[in-house]
Amino acid sequence: MLRATRKAKLNCVFIFRCSLSLAILVFLGCQNDTLNKIEALIHSGMPREAAGKLEAFIETAPKNPKARMLLGKAYNELGRHNDAIEQFQKASLLYTGKPEKRIAARLELARTYLIFGDRDSAFRILNIVQRGTSDSKVLQKIIELAGDSYKTKQLTRGNSDNYSPIFSPDSTQIAFASFRLDNGEIYFMDLNGRIQRRVTYSTDFNDDSPAFLKTPNHIFYSSEPKSSREVKIVLQSSGSTPIYTGFNVTHIHSKTTRSVIPISFGVRVPRSSPSGNQIVYESNTDGNLELYLLDLNGLDLAQITPEKIKPKRLTHNETDEGSPAFFPDGKRIVFVSSRDDVHQLYTMKIDGQNEIHFNPNRYDCYNPTVSPDGKTIAYVSARDADWEIHLINSDGKNERRITNDIGRSIQPAFSSDGRYIAFVSDRSDNFHIYLMDLNKPISREDLVKRLQQKG
Repeated sequence: MLRATRKAKLNCVFIFRCSLSLAILVFLGCQNDTLNKIEALIHSGMPREAAGKLEAFIETAPKNPKARMLLGKAYNELGRHNDAIEQFQKASLLYTGKPEKRIAARLELARTYLIFGDRDSAFRILNIVQRGTSDSKVLQKIIELAGDSYKTKQLTRGNSDNYSPIFSPDSTQIAFASFRLDNGEIYFMDLNGRIQRRVTYSTDFNDDSPAFLKTPNHIFYSSEPKSSREVKIVLQSSGSTPIYTGFNVTHIHSKTTRSVIPISFGVRVPRSSPSGNQIVYESNTDGNLELYLLDLNGLDLAQITPEKIKPKRLTHNETDEGSPAFFPDGKRIVFVSSRDDVHQLYTMKIDGQNEIHFNPNRYDCYNPTVSPDGKTIAYVSARDADWEIHLINSDGKNERRITNDIGRSIQPAFSSDGRYIAFVSDRSDNFHIYLMDLNKPISREDLVKRLQQKG
């Protein structure tokens, strides 16, 4: 009888423990379900609502690290970076015993310090993480946060702005615009930054956005009357802002210049096709920014006049569409549209058909350009209070940031062999042109040296 009673008690204890375990699992499942729904609010651009729900959640579950992580992310979206740092620090402590999640918390903490511009604190955290991991994916994330992902060198120097780089068809030269003579002019330099030639001589105008043509020895570019002693480097034009620019073509050696589209027609950002004399560009001639195509094939560029040009309009939308660039097949373009108040990347055929919203996200995207093999798109993404250059596969996958230095990095351009990207950055106060070698990724040894330096 005694044994039966004891056995019954043991059964009761076992049932109680099973019930308790089941209750805990149900409770944790409900918590995770709640947090997943709140996380969806952050991803859908509703951080204020998410923060309110997370604050209430943490009052009842202060030791839930996932809730702390999500609240930190919501605070960052709201610009409350001090509060975000506190949450990521608490999440890191709560994730003790879970190294992968603790690393994620520390990476978010370092990223928030970088938003502040506190590179010393960010590098201190990143150094702790890199010393404790051998995971190549984690190391790559650290590299992306700590600076450029590939070996990079500065090509232009001095106190003047340099911008709008584009490679020559053989990739031995870079054409670019420079404000070094009190107005914007077009120059050529080699891949070591040695100036080889000045192309334009237009004292009262700012020339920029050069494009190489199939016809030998001609450079196509935009020209705008100089209105001040300062150059305007435009990340993305607005159709509501008057644009007093036109297009010219200049013979590189004779310096003979012909007007293609007269100034005041509101045209900008010409980009040439890979295999011919076609130009895509943006214009606000019709009241908002739209895309147009010029076909220069069969025209004598030495005798060209605006009357011989018949631009073809490609887009017909109420929102601004700009910054077009060709795919290497010459049949498609990638461009920027400001629909839904966010600048996003789109692709379409050059006849205006088969438009696709490429890689939809919450961040403004600018300056797209396509690699020569068509497999990669480089563009500028505005996130974390900064403008940096990202790469993404042409199928919309494998997005990765490749610049993250002090200042902003814009206007990427691929070399014709796909090895280099030239870009513009104000990391050295003025806007200068930099050359990134995609064949030389930053190694762990490079990373260690970088993290040991002061931010």
